[in-house]
Amino acid sequence: MALATASRYSDPYGRYYTRGGAAEVLVSAMGRAPKGVVIDLGAGDGALVGEASRRWTDVRFITVDIDKNAGSSRLLEQANSSFSHHVADALDAQLAQKIGLDVGVAHSALCNPPYIRPRWRSHFGQILEDARLSGVFPHIKCVPADILFIAQNLRFLRPGGKLGLILPDGIIAGEKCGALRHALTTEHRLERVIELPRRMFHGTEAKAYVVVLTKQGKSADVIALQRLEADGSLTRPLDLPVDEAISRLDYSFHCAPAQDVFPRRGHVTLRDLGATVARGTFSSSERSACDFPVFHTTDFTGTGVPRAFHLSKARAETIDALYAEPGDILVARVGRNLEEKVAIVERGRVALSDCILRIRVASELHGEVLKFFRSQAGRLALQTASHGVGAKFITRDALLDMVIPGCRA
Repeated sequence: MALATASRYSDPYGRYYTRGGAAEVLVSAMGRAPKGVVIDLGAGDGALVGEASRRWTDVRFITVDIDKNAGSSRLLEQANSSFSHHVADALDAQLAQKIGLDVGVAHSALCNPPYIRPRWRSHFGQILEDARLSGVFPHIKCVPADILFIAQNLRFLRPGGKLGLILPDGIIAGEKCGALRHALTTEHRLERVIELPRRMFHGTEAKAYVVVLTKQGKSADVIALQRLEADGSLTRPLDLPVDEAISRLDYSFHCAPAQDVFPRRGHVTLRDLGATVARGTFSSSERSACDFPVFHTTDFTGTGVPRAFHLSKARAETIDALYAEPGDILVARVGRNLEEKVAIVERGRVALSDCILRIRVASELHGEVLKFFRSQAGRLALQTASHGVGAKFITRDALLDMVIPGCRA
């Protein structure tokens, strides 16, 4: 796989390695052992297929990884099951010939895809088309590797074959992946989504999920959502109607504790209140070059903005950039504890970094909106709505769709 951009939290191939608990949950969630060929594309250290080999017998495992030193290459020496490992690019156009397995014949597949954006190659379009996922991104050449790996696994599976995945919360709940969620629930049978605790992966606090689906299976009426708790127990399944999957698939959003802070009938959102949300302007490099102070996520110290960041109205108007005024509420857009970073501009004007979101509402609503975001319910709303591998982030639309208790439109 030609590398393009990898997260600083992952290795050069964009891989995040699972701890044993995630592999156990995934293999268990897939149900009874398959009889036939199981593939693991991008097998990495072999945690998933290693766990499967301990539970499933009479199975032929085929693993693929681009890294010749990947731990999965040594499973052949350790396991009783039939293993064959191949050093190859899992997205190679000639992968079927290189691993000796035709597309459309594997019985099951396991995959923890890398989180990287590979350089586009023309055959990627065919991979997506064969998996019935060709329309999931508005700009096809921007499709990330995790979606391409989902598609490649679906290509190699036979109709009715089962796919077990570990996916990031951007795919499960991100606004940009609504079309992908729709395709997975209409073109295939999406069966289970299990929310994993943070810190389930080495070197990152990334939020991730176990996802189980059947290729071209008859679409289910509901999808079972669960959460793996810190003590290792699973919550009781929450049955989500399939037509709600396009919105998001995370248990924490749909379960009872979140029901009062996200849109429900009769509740009023920031959007309903006529609020506007805008992102700050200055990047980190631009901030350092400015001859005036720029408020950033590291500058939150309480409910207000420190005096050192106050600009006069005349000075602010000379800046060709977004700034905040008295009454504006500021929320950190990115950061591990963004839910704790909320402040109101009490006086002056404030220049904002691009890591800050500015909420502007009618003056009579300032108090109620700030009170909500500083409350336990508000912090829960921000925490639940945030996404991201490594540092979390929250989007403009996610803020606008939050319910503000006690307010009327």
